Amino acid sequence: MTSAPAVMKRSARPARIGACVSGHGFGHATRTIAVLQALGQRMNVELTVVTTTPVSLYKESLAMPCRFHACPVDVGLVQQSGLLVDIPATLKMLRVFYQQAEQQVAHVAALLADCDLVLCDIAPLGLAAAKRAGVPAVLMENFTWDWIYAAYAEHWPQLREHIAHFTSFFELADYRVQAVPICRMVPCDLQVEPIARPLRNPERLRKRLFLKPDQRLVLLTMGGMGLDQVPVTQLLEQEDTVFVLPGWSRENEFTANLRFLGSDSSWYHPDLMAAADLVVGKLGYSTVAEAYQSGTPYAYVPRKDFAESAVLASFVSEHLPSRQIEPELWVSGAWVSILPPLPIRQEPLTSGRATGADQVAEWLVGLLDGDV
Repeated sequence: MTSAPAVMKRSARPARIGACVSGHGFGHATRTIAVLQALGQRMNVELTVVTTTPVSLYKESLAMPCRFHACPVDVGLVQQSGLLVDIPATLKMLRVFYQQAEQQVAHVAALLADCDLVLCDIAPLGLAAAKRAGVPAVLMENFTWDWIYAAYAEHWPQLREHIAHFTSFFELADYRVQAVPICRMVPCDLQVEPIARPLRNPERLRKRLFLKPDQRLVLLTMGGMGLDQVPVTQLLEQEDTVFVLPGWSRENEFTANLRFLGSDSSWYHPDLMAAADLVVGKLGYSTVAEAYQSGTPYAYVPRKDFAESAVLASFVSEHLPSRQIEPELWVSGAWVSILPPLPIRQEPLTSGRATGADQVAEWLVGLLDGDV
């Protein structure tokens, strides 16, 4: 970490916070949103958000004034599906990213120029732009892209140049926050529990989904990457279980024991997680953090070519009732016949674990007040 520019002590006006968020999946967005929600409960905040993730994700959870700018702040990984990555396509995008980097850094720096602080969720370009604008930058992560790319470099040596570039970007952070489950421990300013958006009213969702008293609820998720491989015929045979499939279509469609949910923001994902008796799907940070928050059992599909997956699997195995589903069983649909036996929930649907969002927010308040 570099020598940090001074954080201006707060005046009577709202704190101006920039947020540069990776566009890889929805997990980085929901993690950032959770922190901004908690920060907004502690102080008046105005936001400048730079990301390519859907604005609707932020609007459904954030009440403070927000300016949104659709601009790529990283590349991440191009994915063929929720479980498979495309390294050649990723390399092509990385080359374009670096060709445009100088212009994009200048553009984003101008957007962030009036901010008091910039929060970057593994967004390397955001860190460079904050440095250009002279605004203190906080890197929030459980991994960084140079670490992810290193796992592929033996078979794709073209990535090594990009690893070096990204490492230099991440070293521009003035402060570093690491959120459990952490992939690589490094010196940091703050380490926190898993970060998830808070619950609202999960019991209400069970009623909206028309569950009978003797039915169990299973949430299927591939982290926003689509559920085209779901074996609908086999699911229909499990009459004692209601299966929820978020993001299947634009409109809600309820049939028999299947609940295809549209993009209606009232289907708040943390509540769906807490309402479920089981979550089935790929391992992703936000899904793991939400399951941990509500104590929801997890039948997970590992991503064997993605380095974070093993870390998340270890965390889930230690902290939640869980079972691994091999990718070939997921593709074939055979996983339906090996679902673990599920008790129907008896306990109140409330969060039983602390979330790291409050820890980060408290620390940010101290940083803005000059107490850190």
